[in-house]
Amino acid sequence: MHILRKLAISALTGVFLSLTACGEPADETGPATTPTTPSAPVTEPAGKQHVTNVTVNVSAGKASVQPGTRVRAERGTTVKITVTSDAADEFHLHGYDESARLEPGRPAVVQIRADRAGVFEAELHGAHLRLFELQVG
Repeated sequence: MHILRKLAISALTGVFLSLTACGEPADETGPATTPTTPSAPVTEPAGKQHVTNVTVNVSAGKASVQPGTRVRAERGTTVKITVTSDAADEFHLHGYDESARLEPGRPAVVQIRADRAGVFEAELHGAHLRLFELQVG
């Protein structure tokens, strides 16, 4: 009977210790892991340096966007957005909450790391002008 009691206590101690280990924070210096949520940051593989350039020109309330109104970027890459307008306004990229004040004729640059999957609208707030959608994934 005494041996069964020791085995039961030993087993319960092992279960307790394994359960408490689940609450430990992740090792920040360890290898990168696959994100479990869509908004988790992505670690870019070594040697992979890709930049998606977006150029927006706004004149007389109309926008010209290169490469187009649906911009695609791989998750974990850099997106560099350059906006030039003929009127003062504010550029805003929803979902990333990045913005830039626009002065007439002066380019404004917003650069982000595309670490959230989804489709995000870019617009001019004052003019209520939709410029493009950024599709990350």
